[in-house]
Amino acid sequence: MRRLATTVSVVTCADADGWHGMTATAVTSVCAEPPTLLVCVNTATAFYGRLSGSGNFCINLLRYPHVQISRTSGGRIKGVERFERGNWSLIRGLPYLADAQASFFCKTETITHFGTHGVFIGRVEEVRFAEDAAPLIYQNGYYVTTSRLVDA
Repeated sequence: MRRLATTVSVVTCADADGWHGMTATAVTSVCAEPPTLLVCVNTATAFYGRLSGSGNFCINLLRYPHVQISRTSGGRIKGVERFERGNWSLIRGLPYLADAQASFFCKTETITHFGTHGVFIGRVEEVRFAEDAAPLIYQNGYYVTTSRLVDA
């Protein structure tokens, strides 16, 4: 699975205890009608419990300058400290990275389980995005950036 190159995301949610976030690479589009995304979260993480109870979440697609935000949200730093680095703001009660490549605000539609993970399917209710696409990509244990676009 390490060979799958994916855009790095930080998934966020909020509850009475505050803001919560986790770096994720298991994020993908489900369909365009209705606009729907999914994210896979290990059930052994504290974030899984927070996300399960929140009802809403935001998927922030990181840009190449956000390596430290990815590391902070995927490392040992917990709770509100994860939001001390970066340009975080609040919409719909959800923390989002204002300078992210894109931020998708989702309502949880379904949670299913497979193996060690919960699969959260969310209907996109709002999108914020930057004009330029400069994704931070993760593959085989390394962060990668794109330097040029190639026509499909």
